[in-house]
Amino acid sequence: MPDAADMIAGFGFATDGALPDLSDLDDQLARIEATGASHCELSLYELDLVAGGRILAERRRRLEQICARRSLAYTVHGALTVNFMDEAHLELHKRVCRAMLELSGAVGASVMAHHPGTVPAGPAPHLERLHAIERETLVEMGGIAAGYGVKIAVENLFVEDSATYTADPVRLAREIAKVDHPNVCGLLDFSHAYIMTRFRGMDYLDALKAFAPQVNHLHVHDSFGVPTTAYGMGDLHLPIGWGDIPWESLLRELRFRPGTVMIVELPKRHWAELDQCAATARRFMAMANGARPRAA
Repeated sequence: MPDAADMIAGFGFATDGALPDLSDLDDQLARIEATGASHCELSLYELDLVAGGRILAERRRRLEQICARRSLAYTVHGALTVNFMDEAHLELHKRVCRAMLELSGAVGASVMAHHPGTVPAGPAPHLERLHAIERETLVEMGGIAAGYGVKIAVENLFVEDSATYTADPVRLAREIAKVDHPNVCGLLDFSHAYIMTRFRGMDYLDALKAFAPQVNHLHVHDSFGVPTTAYGMGDLHLPIGWGDIPWESLLRELRFRPGTVMIVELPKRHWAELDQCAATARRFMAMANGARPRAA
């Protein structure tokens, strides 16, 4: 078992494609638990738990009961559409975020994955103003998260064209440092960073090294780092080793915050690979924590 001071404290898998009424969530948790994973990331965005920013009480009770049956520790992925750069609808985004934080607290989640702002590309002063709004909102939501014992982990995304803007990993590191809240941290998605840095002509490892000091949560899945989906590329969420991300060389170079959790994000069509990915995740944990690599 990892020590409390270990950089990587545990690994797990994200739920995927669960029915919105939660009727198959217990089966998914059982399959994840059977791999020996320590954690599960609940993809709450795909479940019907919140309506108009209001938590559905009966659904919440069912979620709590299902999660309590398992020995897993939990993290949560909040609503994908929450966007603190959407100035016109900011109060609604805050309401949904608060609901997701409350649900995170209800299942004892340590982390809630959160997407950063994505907006049409525009002049620098306009984008700087939106970044300032996002930072202010993250400080506010960080205070709410603290009340539930949850960290908001801001995940690096990618763009596929120059008409859309979101922060690359280097800029996102600076933004989180400026937020400077103990309940707001970074979430490194290796595939998203691979796609974004290749699209922007940035050095992949240098970008990850810049982001790593803010990181307290990881999303692990493979790809080929090509933005467009037209040729079967894009953010493929492949099993580890199916793409060409240089995992071992990266993990030997990167240092994250102590207690970071590694979540493997696989679509259900790849769940035949869960056990193999669990073995690989254990090896990655040992490598990242400074131990000699063990065979998967």
